Amino acid sequence: MPRDDTPLFLVGFMGAGKTTIGQALARLLGWDFLDLDEAIEAAEGRSIARIFAESGEPHFRERECALLAALAGKTRLVVACGGGTYAHPPAARVIDDLGTALWIDAPLGLCLRRAASGAPRPLLRGPRQAEALYRSRLPRYRAAPLRIDVERLTPDEAAERIAALLPGRPAGPGRPADLS
Repeated sequence: MPRDDTPLFLVGFMGAGKTTIGQALARLLGWDFLDLDEAIEAAEGRSIARIFAESGEPHFRERECALLAALAGKTRLVVACGGGTYAHPPAARVIDDLGTALWIDAPLGLCLRRAASGAPRPLLRGPRQAEALYRSRLPRYRAAPLRIDVERLTPDEAAERIAALLPGRPAGPGRPADLS
């Protein structure tokens, strides 16, 4: 479980629902919300797709780690991470040092349907490549100390289940002791 009011980092594949669930969770808790990809875009003054095209993934990952590290000392914060954030070991170490990672576990098909309707994803180049990327990241996602399966939950239901299990908030009736 998260330590007191340290940040909660939502991790998982692109399209899993990290931003939508994170916004709902932050509202429920009365905490601040940060979408890490949006923060990177604001800091760079360009889209994620342009960052990848013009400066490459290594530059993007460096920027991502720097923004994560800048969150040191922050409390009462829900952070929606990018799909590859927790799969990148330096970023995962920062997350684990600053707060608690929660894997938003959604099936690949659901993630791909959701991702197809949003902004262009520079690492999403087709179903085969997406499946390989998903499988390569699964071990890192599975390393997160908390997990919630969101396949049959609305974003609000997922947020309510998470909020009920945080310290100082009693679990509601019929809610499991863990998030999975």
